[in-house]
Amino acid sequence: MSHTQDRQPGAELAGIFSRFLAQVIDLFWLLPLSVLLDFAASLVNGGRMSWGGEAMANLIGALIIVTFWVERGGTPGKLVLGLRIVDADTGGAPPLRSLALRYVGYLLSAIPLGLGYLWAIWDPRRQGWHDKIGRTLVIRDPNR
Repeated sequence: MSHTQDRQPGAELAGIFSRFLAQVIDLFWLLPLSVLLDFAASLVNGGRMSWGGEAMANLIGALIIVTFWVERGGTPGKLVLGLRIVDADTGGAPPLRSLALRYVGYLLSAIPLGLGYLWAIWDPRRQGWHDKIGRTLVIRDPNR
């Protein structure tokens, strides 16, 4: 883990399985949130979600996820598994700009049938495209 390991004794890159499991855990709170936002938007718009409502629901979801990243260093799934998102160069907390870019990278990683997520399987620093775009790493935090 080159740069980060020097600044975080005992930290190691998170494995692909633990990162995938964190995503599965996150589905347990993201899916109900999505259903709730969809329901609220459909009430406002007479039974179906408008383009604007869908954009607003996506923005709310993005803000919630990025807020978890900023405030806690990861989503609940990552936290449960002792994982944390760090700046790839310093090993410290990534700046908001990097985390916002990381979220945009999530969207771009999904477009080619999830190839951007799968990229972490063979990347030496286990970075998906979203990690590369945001200049982040996911580590197993020895302090959690």
